Amino acid sequence: MNTMTAEALALAKALLDHHARIRQRPGGPPRDVDACLIPYGTLCDRAGLPHLTRAVGSFLQEVAEWCRDKGWPPINSLAVNQDSRMPGEGYDLAPGCSLLHWPDQVKRCIAFAGYPDTI
Repeated sequence: MNTMTAEALALAKALLDHHARIRQRPGGPPRDVDACLIPYGTLCDRAGLPHLTRAVGSFLQEVAEWCRDKGWPPINSLAVNQDSRMPGEGYDLAPGCSLLHWPDQVKRCIAFAGYPDTI
């Protein structure tokens, strides 16, 4: 089992909470994928790590590795740059992640019901 840093754990928990909110909306997740994304700044604030907004990539890679090891879609695919509404260049470096396939990875993540409630 891989051991995540405290920062990656906090980000993973914030992503799990965000994903749960998306899936629990009346009528289910929005059809508009953009409405399901979370900007890095918001994610870091919710994780209690506002100082990491511009340096969150390596910690999201740990989250991606956790998802890959569990056989889950990469929940880090929901985290994006606020302006571009896309993940940063480091997304391609994360295990199981590809900018080319990012839109499909987001859709699989949103539809996936197997994430735990907490870590």
